[in-house]
Amino acid sequence: MHAPLLLALIVGLGIGFLAQRSRFCTMGAIRDLVLFGQTHLLSGFISLLVFAFLTNLALGQFHPGFAGQPVAHTMQTWNFAGMMLAGLAFALAGGCPGRQLFLSGEGDGDAAVFVLGMIVGAGFAHNFGLASSPKGIGPHGMAAVIVGMAVCLFIGFTMRQTTK
Repeated sequence: MHAPLLLALIVGLGIGFLAQRSRFCTMGAIRDLVLFGQTHLLSGFISLLVFAFLTNLALGQFHPGFAGQPVAHTMQTWNFAGMMLAGLAFALAGGCPGRQLFLSGEGDGDAAVFVLGMIVGAGFAHNFGLASSPKGIGPHGMAAVIVGMAVCLFIGFTMRQTTK
């Protein structure tokens, strides 16, 4: 499955331009709402959800739940644990992967290293039995989630700044 190349390029450039100009960040939107009561970034997050939902409905690709998804298994506990690990890792790294991608396109070196890390991590996961598929969790997926959570919690608790 793939999108037509020219259409994907045009739509991707358009969305990238809008996301960069609006400072789109899903984690930043929730942070700003919870900590500061600001909804500027939240409007972009809600727009993403609404337009993705409507697009999937229009294309006949909307299927609620985990069953019947192109690349998902139905083991809810491990779906949740994997996404919890991803969220914690992105929070520790300083932001959502989309924002890091936009920043790397602007020339931010730290963001570029983040993006390269995501690419290498995806390759590692798919080549060494960590990634899941519709058939279920990869042979080493559970261990990877547990070790990843332990590492992220260790980093989070030992690298925090304390006030005196």
